[in-house]
Amino acid sequence: MRGSDLLVQSLVDAGVKYVFGMSGHATLPVLDSIAGETGIRFILAKHEQTLATMADGYARVTLQPGVCVTHSGPSSANLLVSLGSAFRDSSPIIAITCNEEQSRLDRDVMNGWDQLTPFRSITKWSAQVRSAKDIPRIMRSAFNRARLGRPGPVQVDMPLDVASEEIDQPPAMKKPAYGSYSSRVRPDPDLTSKIVSQLLRSSRPLILAGGGVNWSDATAELTEFAELTGLPVAGTTGGRGVFPETHPLFIGVPGRWGNRSASEALKESDCVLAVGSRFSDVTTENWRLVDPSATLIQVDIDPNEIARQYPVDIGLVADCKMFLQDAIQIAKQVLGKSGPSAVGPRAKTLNERLTAERKRLVDVDLDAVPISTRRLLKDIGETIRQDAIVAVGGGRHSHFVGQQLPIHTPRSSLRSVGFGAIGFAFPAALGAKLASPSRQVLCLVGDGDFSMVMQDLETAVREKINVTTVVFNDFSYSSVKILQGHHFGRSIGVDYTNPDFAKFAEICGARGFRVERPSEIKPALEASLRENRPSVLDVIIDPVEKTDYGVFSR
Repeated sequence: MRGSDLLVQSLVDAGVKYVFGMSGHATLPVLDSIAGETGIRFILAKHEQTLATMADGYARVTLQPGVCVTHSGPSSANLLVSLGSAFRDSSPIIAITCNEEQSRLDRDVMNGWDQLTPFRSITKWSAQVRSAKDIPRIMRSAFNRARLGRPGPVQVDMPLDVASEEIDQPPAMKKPAYGSYSSRVRPDPDLTSKIVSQLLRSSRPLILAGGGVNWSDATAELTEFAELTGLPVAGTTGGRGVFPETHPLFIGVPGRWGNRSASEALKESDCVLAVGSRFSDVTTENWRLVDPSATLIQVDIDPNEIARQYPVDIGLVADCKMFLQDAIQIAKQVLGKSGPSAVGPRAKTLNERLTAERKRLVDVDLDAVPISTRRLLKDIGETIRQDAIVAVGGGRHSHFVGQQLPIHTPRSSLRSVGFGAIGFAFPAALGAKLASPSRQVLCLVGDGDFSMVMQDLETAVREKINVTTVVFNDFSYSSVKILQGHHFGRSIGVDYTNPDFAKFAEICGARGFRVERPSEIKPALEASLRENRPSVLDVIIDPVEKTDYGVFSR
């Protein structure tokens, strides 16, 4: 067997269905081994940022590692933005970076560079394979490190001579290469009991649910605990979908990309339980949170995140699912019942504030031309299914999305939260569609964002990945333009021209729609969702419409 055969066998053993990759001379043995394994589908992308983010989108929907393969040198360097997003948002990726022969390393050959150091700050683990016999062990370790504990990306660097190395087939293992592994940490029972008691006796308690609830697959437990106790729930931007956003206990998304009413509720609370949340600046608005006398409780699988941003009164290292399971049982004993509680007056008031805010957001001229972003999102929300997956890009429109468009189901909202990368939404949507082909998948993206990765619309057409992309087209980096106007009274380096994205889509073999009037939105969207091919809606939007947060809390 070649080393590349062992590598691919490791992927098969791990249940990998897709490998997102780029071709090059350093990848030749690996690609040939994949070609010989009919159980893995290799998807070639036009850019490495795209292929790695496709792996990321796949991982965020399935909770299983996405796998990507790159050529050496600049090909691997192009992964850095994508892996940065995955690392900050706890998404497991196995990045296999093919490299030159070991004898050529550190000799400044073409495509040669230090292919390990740049990745070490944005991966959980980075390793180079030095001998083919080490491949099964290293790949087993890579998959375990990516999945267990706080998930995240890992890098496996594969020199060409190792991939080409021929060795005798290793003896069959007595145990399966990939069995069942778990890193779920059972919480301390005394602290869990203390947390539940503190929540129940507080006058203004609140649950802040973060992305860790998604990665722990604990959304059902969160809903049961909230309904049992009657506690109001706010969801972070990275945790959207962990709690149904039309539930009477839901009070909105606090922070920079969310609802003003939820931010105020967070600041008013006398007890905050953060489950799977980092208390990031995105959620807490640049480190402004609650009254210093309020009780802060943080439950997270990563001990490094406990009290990292704020001093907490109770910090608990635990798996979110196990914590909530135990908290449910304790709450049942304390309350003397097992069914849902009535929605309390505070939760009712906070939910009514959110409802009023959402209503006020669309209290604009919805028939205006250019099209209001709020009108566009209103029509999208009324057209798509409740289980649709929505990938959101960066830029001005993302603030409107956070304020206005409800997410109903777990793992249905994809965006680069911690790293804030643009060029993320479209490829993440492609990976999500491969992960869940039966669901509607939409990419809501700005024109500048889409322009960075639009070449891979050809990839979507070639691979029959039927995603609907809605381009919020205002011919500028408008969020930066608004900031420049606010701080300096003028702008520079933010305006540009765009191609006709609808015509570009047609050239690529996708369906394109040019939308310039509000009455055209729903017909175009409904038609695109019926298409058996990728589609692009090029929507010309109002370039000066401001969000509820004005200048984005900067």
